[in-house]
Amino acid sequence: MRIEMTGGLDVPIAGAPVGDNFHSISVTSAAILGRDFPGVKFELLAEQGQPVKAGEALLCDRRHPAIVFTSPISGTLGSVNRGARRALVSLTVIADDTDSVVAVDVPDKPTGAQIRRLMLESGLWPSLRTRPFGYIPDPGSEPKALLVTAIDTEPLAPDPVPIIAAHAAEFCRGMDALAELTQSPLYLCRANNTDFPLGESKRWRVAEFGGPHPAGLAGAHIHRLCPISFDGAQVWHVGYQDVIALGCLVATGRSWSQRVVSLAGPGIRRPRLIAVAPGAAIDEVVEGELNDDGARLISGSLLSGHAAFGTEAYLGRYHRQITALPEAQRGHPAAWRRAVIDTALGGEPGPLIPTGDFERVAPPGILPVPLLRALLVGDIDRARDLGALELIEEDLMLLSYVCPSKTDYGLLLRRVLEQLHQEAA
Repeated sequence: MRIEMTGGLDVPIAGAPVGDNFHSISVTSAAILGRDFPGVKFELLAEQGQPVKAGEALLCDRRHPAIVFTSPISGTLGSVNRGARRALVSLTVIADDTDSVVAVDVPDKPTGAQIRRLMLESGLWPSLRTRPFGYIPDPGSEPKALLVTAIDTEPLAPDPVPIIAAHAAEFCRGMDALAELTQSPLYLCRANNTDFPLGESKRWRVAEFGGPHPAGLAGAHIHRLCPISFDGAQVWHVGYQDVIALGCLVATGRSWSQRVVSLAGPGIRRPRLIAVAPGAAIDEVVEGELNDDGARLISGSLLSGHAAFGTEAYLGRYHRQITALPEAQRGHPAAWRRAVIDTALGGEPGPLIPTGDFERVAPPGILPVPLLRALLVGDIDRARDLGALELIEEDLMLLSYVCPSKTDYGLLLRRVLEQLHQEAA
């Protein structure tokens, strides 16, 4: 199945990663970020200063205690940083030299129930996300479809193909495990004219997507393959690197201890691919790599990432790149044509001024101006009717990028989604 996306925009920016090879960079600290998991009420399972192993449970979801969040590295539990209403901002781990890892027992041919248990025990269950709402799925629920996202059109993102090729056996095992996890329809979403092994299971349906960003976003794939309705059913999606991690878990009893990300952007001296620990401290990763000491660091892409500073200067759970941008420049007209340093990450909110650019870059099936107006005034019923349930923050960031006001529509969408979830509950 081939699907060509007609709208969208490939953001013009220098600093794309060069080459397909990647090497490891060690860090002395890593963190779990609360912002990565909307809807989760965290409960601390370890004490500050306690020695921990990589893969050891440090937090759980108070409402679903079986969902745990594990240490990305071995070391000592560092600071627990909280924000408004005691909400978790970040939990840090300071590395040691032991490299100790928690291992789980894996049956020879695990069943779907056993794979579910393995993912929960190892902390891999949060790699799954739902539409609607973008939450971690309830461990007792079933999706109406499961999608693997093996295409990436974010600006300066790494190409999934060489990363999958370097871990082909693990990727195949992970795909086979997901085929056992659920009996729902399964889709592998990849770029046009790409090919890589899928494992032994014959249940996977391959969908190839072409076109500019957002052709690589799960929201665009879900809209074309299994649209969200109002019947309460969920679609799950998972990234290709988490499939590799699941394959490692099934093969060895230990999850993959690294993620391959692009170190990219006009502020980087040598843009390239690197392998780092999940949640790695970004200041350590970019040490000696910046063109300018004043560069602005972003975990993720310049569109959908978060500014990496203070207690959130760590690689996000679902991010596949670290971006370095020069400081923002002012005084340029045409918002979507100006330097990408003036994205919603650094802009100031303002009134909605409809332009043709909104139609050009909107997610498929969305009427952008009516939806953005509904988000601005907090009209949750209107936003739901206009397709908000198919979206999460990343789906609206191109609209924030082209908007002259630089309003963060992703943040407004999250507020509406939380209200819709409360009503549904």
